[in-house]
Amino acid sequence: MKTKWYRKSGIKGLLVLLTVFFMVAACAGAGASVLIMSKGVQPLDSKDYVDSQSFTDNVYNLSHTIVDAINERHILDQADDEELIDLKELNQGDTLTHKSTSGLAYRAGDLYDWAKSPSWDTSTDVLICRQPDGSDYYMYYRDFADKIATGELKFVFGSDEDEGTENTKDILSMLSGREYTYYGYESDNIGIRNNGVEYVTDADGNVAYTDVYNYESSGNNDAPLKEVYKPDGADSILDVVNNNKEWKGNLSKAYQYLYEALVQYSDASYGEKILKTYASGATNVNYMYVNTKSGKVYTNIKDVTSSNYLKTLDKLTSGAGPFMLIAPDTQDCVLGFSNISDWTVSYWQNMLKNTGLAGENYLYFVSVDKDFPVLDRIKQEKLVYDKFEPWLVPVMAGSVLALILALAGVVILTIGAGRNNEDKKVHLNFFDRCYTEIVAVVVFMIWLMGTSVIVQAMDDEEMRIVWKTIGFGTLGLWFGIWFLAGWLSLVRRIKARSLWRDSLLRHILLLVRKCFSKCSNLLVFLGGNMISRVKIILLFGIFIFLQFMFTGMTVEGGSALSLLLMIVMDCAVLYYLIKKAWGREQIIAGLKKITDGDLQYKIPTEKLSGEQEMVADYINHIGEGLDAAVENSLKNERMKTELITNVSHDIKTPLTSIINYVDLLKRENPEDPKIRGYLEVLENKAQRLKVLTEDVVEASKASTGNIALEMTDLNFIELVHQVIGEFEEKFEERNLTMVVHFDEEEAIICADGRRLWRVLENVFGNVSKYAMENTRVYVDVKVDRPNVQLSLKNISAQPLNISAEELTERFIRGDVSRNTEGSGLGLSIAKDLVQLQGGEFKLYLDGDLFKVTIEFRMK
Repeated sequence: MKTKWYRKSGIKGLLVLLTVFFMVAACAGAGASVLIMSKGVQPLDSKDYVDSQSFTDNVYNLSHTIVDAINERHILDQADDEELIDLKELNQGDTLTHKSTSGLAYRAGDLYDWAKSPSWDTSTDVLICRQPDGSDYYMYYRDFADKIATGELKFVFGSDEDEGTENTKDILSMLSGREYTYYGYESDNIGIRNNGVEYVTDADGNVAYTDVYNYESSGNNDAPLKEVYKPDGADSILDVVNNNKEWKGNLSKAYQYLYEALVQYSDASYGEKILKTYASGATNVNYMYVNTKSGKVYTNIKDVTSSNYLKTLDKLTSGAGPFMLIAPDTQDCVLGFSNISDWTVSYWQNMLKNTGLAGENYLYFVSVDKDFPVLDRIKQEKLVYDKFEPWLVPVMAGSVLALILALAGVVILTIGAGRNNEDKKVHLNFFDRCYTEIVAVVVFMIWLMGTSVIVQAMDDEEMRIVWKTIGFGTLGLWFGIWFLAGWLSLVRRIKARSLWRDSLLRHILLLVRKCFSKCSNLLVFLGGNMISRVKIILLFGIFIFLQFMFTGMTVEGGSALSLLLMIVMDCAVLYYLIKKAWGREQIIAGLKKITDGDLQYKIPTEKLSGEQEMVADYINHIGEGLDAAVENSLKNERMKTELITNVSHDIKTPLTSIINYVDLLKRENPEDPKIRGYLEVLENKAQRLKVLTEDVVEASKASTGNIALEMTDLNFIELVHQVIGEFEEKFEERNLTMVVHFDEEEAIICADGRRLWRVLENVFGNVSKYAMENTRVYVDVKVDRPNVQLSLKNISAQPLNISAEELTERFIRGDVSRNTEGSGLGLSIAKDLVQLQGGEFKLYLDGDLFKVTIEFRMK
């Protein structure tokens, strides 16, 4: 068998280690590449940060932040701190009149301070009090509870039994828990009336409110906010809604306008905070946003006003950049970035238009100091870019190379999986013999759990990139180990054709089929001997019925008698089953002894009953019949052997005389040629008869094993060489060409030299007699440890219309006309002698092709 390097165990182990290593390198490289690109570094980008796409993107994002901040703080330019902001005007986008036109207005400074508080959207509890005229009056819960406590308001219950402090506390507790929420349906009792309150009176006993329930927001930002500042001309927003005709009963809309106003001022506060981070001297970025219609200028560039911003822009745009001036018309834009295209300019214009600042009337300028004197956000991004940019391409190339090498390792391992250089079999381990689906699920779950643990450990934004790269490498290690384990097991199963054979689904299907088969067998069983089967079923049914009956009596009535009867019945059944089991053991033991050759053994039937006694009796008679048959067979064999021996001996005596007298007659030198011819025929036939007699005796001894073997160590190849030399002349007489192939390695076997010579002589003699003339004879001796095999092939002169098994029977010849010298015993003797020496003798016939193989185990 040709040795293949990738099938060696050491090479496989090394390939596994290398493949896993390259998977680790590929995953670590890919992870590092992603992490580097997340820092803004792109493949094949400029080495200089200022000329890179990352720089342009960062400036764009920074400009977006600045413009959004300007837009958010835009509301601060509409009023001074002391001026009023009418919430309705602000919400509907009307021009601010700085008057309380709707009756609900706040000082601009109050709204700004309120919105800066981190808890400006804290809610409070508001109650809706239904007045006798059907209108609603709004009151904070704390004010309502205070009035109840001071006696300004009082609950009047429908029953005197309900009057009391405890019930009042319960009502107030449910109001504070918002348990009286009105969801919009009309009802007579929608609030505290559900708990027995008839109405609420004032200090004079007059009915103040017929019902009270909680205010609930609709989800449209109309939650009741805890008031920090008062509206203009009122104590609270509830005061405005209760007393102002425009807002009468419209508390939800009032809270909604207040919430949206505070959101705008909160955004303005955040915008102010953002712009402070980009103040002059605090950043490397210079920006200027000009509303060309109003002349309003937002910038961090010193000494820029609405009157001189154009001169400043001309001066700034005349430099070398990097800068960008964006205007509504593309032809007015001035580009100072090296990688800006017309499409990018349009992208910037859309960004500015989407902010809603001044529509088509604006100019936006941004520039960056290339020296980066200030350590701001963009300087930090530059430091990161300069640090990681040189690594990206090499890391990506290394990752791709490692992936290719890992795939190559997987391919080589796939080709060599399950095979070695010892034999051609596919070798499976314990892991490969487990159920296919279970192995797949186990491998996947272990991989998934390990992966989740590693990913969770890496889920830390503060983790350094080197540790995250190690984490990606650990993922590659974990993936590589379990991928190879699962993949190579799958490959071995496919090669061994055990993927479906060891499938759990297959075993389930076989079990289902077996169950159906058992059901079919049960039907056949029930139909085979109906009386016996029905008796067993009826007895079992009666037993179950009595068992349930006694159990029920014992549990329900507690009867000792029923319990005793159940125990007696169970003991009787147990005794019956033990007796039947003992009877089966006696029958099995008897069968074993008869099978082992003790044909005289008789199974004792005294303690057996029923069918077991009948079966034992049948077995005893079978033993007697087998004993008689074996004795008769041995007697016949002895008679055949004695007949062959005696007849062969009786033939040898006159045959010897005939041969001797023919020899004497030939010494007389008769002159008549006819007489000399007759003597030749007599001598040939006598010699043939002598050989036949010797072969008959030899065949008889070989078939019965009545031969004393002298086993010694022999060189099988050397012995075959000697036999070929003996038959070389006979092969030449029939123009038979021998094609010989021997392995160079010597083959030492343990055999009887004289008997093995007889075997080879018979086999080669058979070829010399029956092979077709002018053909080739192939002789191969192959050493395939631990065995050595002789193979002899030739084309038969006569059609072989019989099987290979028949050719090894006695007196069977390939020459149907029986004109040749053969006796028909040569192959039979050879086969018996080979088997007596522990070898294997086989014949193969394929048309006229005759092949014989003789195989011995080497020492």
